[in-house]
Amino acid sequence: MNKSLFFDLDGTLWDALIPLTQSWNDAMEKAQKPFRFTLEKMKSYMGLTPVETVPLAFPGTALEEGLQLFHTVLTAEVLYLAQHPGKPYPSEEKILAMLSKEYPLYIVSNSGKGYVENYLKACHMAPYFQGHICAGDTGKSKAENIRILKERIGIEKVIYIGDTQKDKTESEKAGVPFIHAAYGFGTIAPDPYRILSLSELPPLVAKLFASDDVF
Repeated sequence: MNKSLFFDLDGTLWDALIPLTQSWNDAMEKAQKPFRFTLEKMKSYMGLTPVETVPLAFPGTALEEGLQLFHTVLTAEVLYLAQHPGKPYPSEEKILAMLSKEYPLYIVSNSGKGYVENYLKACHMAPYFQGHICAGDTGKSKAENIRILKERIGIEKVIYIGDTQKDKTESEKAGVPFIHAAYGFGTIAPDPYRILSLSELPPLVAKLFASDDVF
């Protein structure tokens, strides 16, 4: 089998904005730091790397201090989400079960260690994925992690599914086609391959894999 699907997590496979926001606010209150977060602020951080997030989330702090604060909220979110998980999207398990019979499925996320595992366990999706890689594992960008995973599993044709412009940019850097999960957190223009729900993914994936113009 020489075809595989790589998925982003936040805004693509689940919506965890509410518990994420709560966990970050709880962590900052416990640490007696002045930073507080809204759902809109948290949404704007989706898909960004730690270095990109720090000046937005912790303005006025030096990078080193900001990264320490970022580590604090990442640790808090993993613990909190284990008890208060995000919500998968409609018909997700049915669609993933269908796709996993045709293609190996993987997750490539900019999250910290333990975050993907929370999704897989809480949403009972582990049977449908053959593996995952995240920034917390490697310290590398999403484009680099896509390339690492693609080389590791030895699959020639990969499509990445994500919801933000950052996801599209990283897919292009990695040299893989991108499908925009337009039901998620981001807007993209131009947007040649897009889905408004996960139910639209199987036929589009089949079409792209069959196209000589895409690969």
